[in-house]
Amino acid sequence: MRAQSRAPRISLSSAPATLLRTLSLDSLRGFEASARLLSFTAAADELCLTQSAISKQVRTLEEALGAPVFERGARRLSLTPEGRRLAERVGAALELLESALEEATDVRRASVGVSVTPSFASLWLAPRLSQFTREAPDVNLRIEASDARVALEREGLDIAVRLSRLETAERGWQMLTRERVMLVAAPGVAEHINGANDLLRLPLLAFRHPLARAHGASWSDWYDRLALPKSPRQPVYQFSQYEHLVKAASGGAGVAIGRAPLILPALRSGALVTVLPDVSIEGLGYFLVRSARSLARPAVSRFAQWLDRELALDVMG
Repeated sequence: MRAQSRAPRISLSSAPATLLRTLSLDSLRGFEASARLLSFTAAADELCLTQSAISKQVRTLEEALGAPVFERGARRLSLTPEGRRLAERVGAALELLESALEEATDVRRASVGVSVTPSFASLWLAPRLSQFTREAPDVNLRIEASDARVALEREGLDIAVRLSRLETAERGWQMLTRERVMLVAAPGVAEHINGANDLLRLPLLAFRHPLARAHGASWSDWYDRLALPKSPRQPVYQFSQYEHLVKAASGGAGVAIGRAPLILPALRSGALVTVLPDVSIEGLGYFLVRSARSLARPAVSRFAQWLDRELALDVMG
């Protein structure tokens, strides 16, 4: 019976150059993702591969090393001592390699992939892009606007700005600022509002979104706060996109719940003014999330610092 051919086994004492010639970059990437996530399935999802492809990459690495890098339990994956040491160094090496390739392929410009909500992109970020361009003319931005919490690594993105309740924010998220929630209207509408009861005569503009029910972002919360009776006869216009609500309010369609910092450009331009200015509350938190591979990239850090500073200036202003 013919013996099956197997990949050559190379002992741990083999020269590093020999090992590098034997291994592919894909095998190292598959191992690094599996070691970081402790899951072949999660690594496959991150790298857009199949679970069997990741398993094969790891087996190739183990056969080349002549030693296991994972202990495969019934329900979980864990690193061997050798695998733990290797994972630390491979992760660092891949980050350095990515940075070097970025610099080598374009010494003048770097690219940063950014995930934000449509409202943040339209109302806050887009009007300020010229400021960032003046400060970082050598950085390209790729802005992906979506309400979905995308997997940054899988989508090739570096950074995300996420809106979340403080109690559900994940470990490692950096707090940027917190919403200030207030009532706003166009000047022609606001001049007819002298007290809370005047709201009962006007159409209400509502944001129809799961997060809008939290921290004072719903009309039900505001009517309870102002001790106003709810009436099914009062007109309510609902919007699935917050930027559409802002445009309707600016056009005099009714009273809206303003969420700073999103509402600040309209307030500064005079398109909207604050109604009942003595009443405002703190809302959801804005958090900065970075992909693991972006931590060593200077261009990503520059954008993150700019974002943090600009939002802080809005709070102070």
